[in-house]
Amino acid sequence: MAVDERSLERAVAAVVDRELELPLGEVGMVRSVGVRRHRAEVVLAVPVASWPGVDDLRRRVADAASGVPGVQEALVDVEPMDDRGRDALRSRLRRRMAGTGAPSAEEGRQDPHAPGGHAHGAEGRPAPSFLQPGSTTRVVGISSGKGGVGKSSVTVNLAVALAKAGRRVGVLDADVYGFSVPKMLGADQEPVVIGDTVIPASCRGVRVLSMGFFVPDDTPVIWRGPMLHKAIEQFLGDAYWGDPEVLLVDMPPGTGDVTLSLAQFMTRAEILVVTTPQPAAQRVAQRSAFAARKL
Repeated sequence: MAVDERSLERAVAAVVDRELELPLGEVGMVRSVGVRRHRAEVVLAVPVASWPGVDDLRRRVADAASGVPGVQEALVDVEPMDDRGRDALRSRLRRRMAGTGAPSAEEGRQDPHAPGGHAHGAEGRPAPSFLQPGSTTRVVGISSGKGGVGKSSVTVNLAVALAKAGRRVGVLDADVYGFSVPKMLGADQEPVVIGDTVIPASCRGVRVLSMGFFVPDDTPVIWRGPMLHKAIEQFLGDAYWGDPEVLLVDMPPGTGDVTLSLAQFMTRAEILVVTTPQPAAQRVAQRSAFAARKL
């Protein structure tokens, strides 16, 4: 039985990359598909050589190809994208981040001879679609009046519990001075940077982005307000969070510059205030609650 190459191409293109949570054909990760004597030969183009989960991706593509009638064997090779491919992927992700739609599967097919479209910064920073009116994403800020009351523990445990319940969950560690979420999650994967776009790391079914990925543990963050504001803007606007059902934000204690920036960016957010039961701690937490109402 002869293999229908179009059916093979569709089967491969429909496989979902688990890091981007998008079909391979849509994000240009299918470089070539061919058939030789009932053997499917597929070449994938991944954004970077150290792309997370590449062995699992290769196995699932081979399984999809083997399911096409007439295919007796599937050979899957993986190569890193060239600069043109990464630029095209970045543009697709930026459109999705802005909520302006996505290209078709045919448009997503990588053409190694196509013009690159080096337009970094030309599109500007999009407003994240999950923060736009009408979004179904629930944005929850976890705050506290003071440090050491278990705010990050609540954030991490809530995120993992939601992920285990089948929710698509992201965690933004916005506690830029006391970042601890990556270590608490046990994250062993770094975020992937594609041009000016960051793919948050994945751990325990949770997408996570933190200053802790970019600053050594023993290095303090000594920044003034404008730099902190810029960092939060990039974590929200330059990161591809996908389509989360819940985005949890581990906020810094108190009501300083970062909290004001978050209030400006996340106008739809709900705020949870964490406190310990001591009366002094509760009074400080009350101030954070009052600030959240005003903001």
